[in-house]
Amino acid sequence: MAPLVKRCWATGFSLRRRISAGSRNFADGKLSAAAQMTMSTCVDSSPRSRKTSPWLMLPPVIEDGGDTVYKFYNLSEDKEKSFRRKSEQELAEDDAKFVGSSHGWLALLNQRNNNNLFLYNPITRRHIKLPPIGNLPDPKINLTPDGRRGSVYKLILSSSPDDDECIAMMIFGLERRLAFCHPCRSTEWTPIGELYYRLISQNFPMLDGVIGIFPRSYVDIVYSSTQKLFFCQTLSTMELECWDLANSLSPRIHSSWKFCRSDYSKKLMGWTEAKRQVNLVYSEEYNQLFIVMRYVMKRMSPDGSYVHPIYYGKYRGWDNSSPYGTIGFDAYKFDFGVEKPQLVKGSLDGLSMFIGINHSIAMPITPKSKLNPNCIYYTDSNRNSVPPSSLYGGHDIGIFDYTNRTISPCYNFPVDVESIKRIMPAPMWFTPSHR
Repeated sequence: MAPLVKRCWATGFSLRRRISAGSRNFADGKLSAAAQMTMSTCVDSSPRSRKTSPWLMLPPVIEDGGDTVYKFYNLSEDKEKSFRRKSEQELAEDDAKFVGSSHGWLALLNQRNNNNLFLYNPITRRHIKLPPIGNLPDPKINLTPDGRRGSVYKLILSSSPDDDECIAMMIFGLERRLAFCHPCRSTEWTPIGELYYRLISQNFPMLDGVIGIFPRSYVDIVYSSTQKLFFCQTLSTMELECWDLANSLSPRIHSSWKFCRSDYSKKLMGWTEAKRQVNLVYSEEYNQLFIVMRYVMKRMSPDGSYVHPIYYGKYRGWDNSSPYGTIGFDAYKFDFGVEKPQLVKGSLDGLSMFIGINHSIAMPITPKSKLNPNCIYYTDSNRNSVPPSSLYGGHDIGIFDYTNRTISPCYNFPVDVESIKRIMPAPMWFTPSHR
């Protein structure tokens, strides 16, 4: 394992000085008394179980004979593991892209092969085909502009797909909608959630206050096996929805909360310099939901400062010689029955988080593990297509020490800008399962 050489960005201290605590109150969205009683009784401070810590999935290797070798790095044991798929074990995954990792299964989408969406377990070499996404309603907003290719932002599972009650939920389409299915028995996806929201202002009485109608755009989903509920975060309205899908014929929102943007008012810099990504992370051991803000600098120089973009003209386009990179995180603890999320300061209560396009989790670290507590292990979650000519992409990988606010390398992937290289497909977290 590469040594964890901690270092702060050159601008780190000045960035932290520019962060303001701001207001952290709910705009609205009270939890019903019944829901508070149901959910708060499940909250305690003792670990419930021990899970296998995630492995880092490395880019697969195609050998001369056509065999595919899936490579993983087990951080807790500091070991590499490989699993071979013979060339004759043909799957629909050639040219497919990874759109999720959950409960030991990879989710892949093949846009070139009839938008095939399927699950694959690289350890057992099993393959489960999911319902086609091309049959979802409203193809104009579900498919790419050419009307042919499907788009899946993220897919997670509630459990192993071998379980009859397993539910797969995905964020899909250009407008990032929600849909679910039962992998073992569904023949189609069921879309859920409202498509749009109305932006209202009292300054426009002639329009009944409605300024415009916009997509809700979900940005992350996570499942709690303790609560038997899916939590879904919207971007446009900053709402946290709690979905009960136990009855697939009658999906319902169990609870929902709406936050002001000032609830997460911490900023590292201006919007032109950095973007904020919202992640939902659940600790099953402590039955605790976290809302994690990830700050990514759009263009970074070797000293960690922002690089202003250069436009070279119509044919050459924008300069893409400077990589994007994560520069920090803030975690908010969300307790059921409490009216505002609380910024976590100092430590993560000994937990380590694993964030990316995977089913994000937080878990306590055992004494024998080589993982570090109070750290966020992150992989590249940039879903935007990277130009083929770009020198970067898939590279935003590292370990963020939440207590010391520093970033360290993970595996052999560097974090210093001058050493960063393009990694495709992007590594992601994978929780092994032999089922």
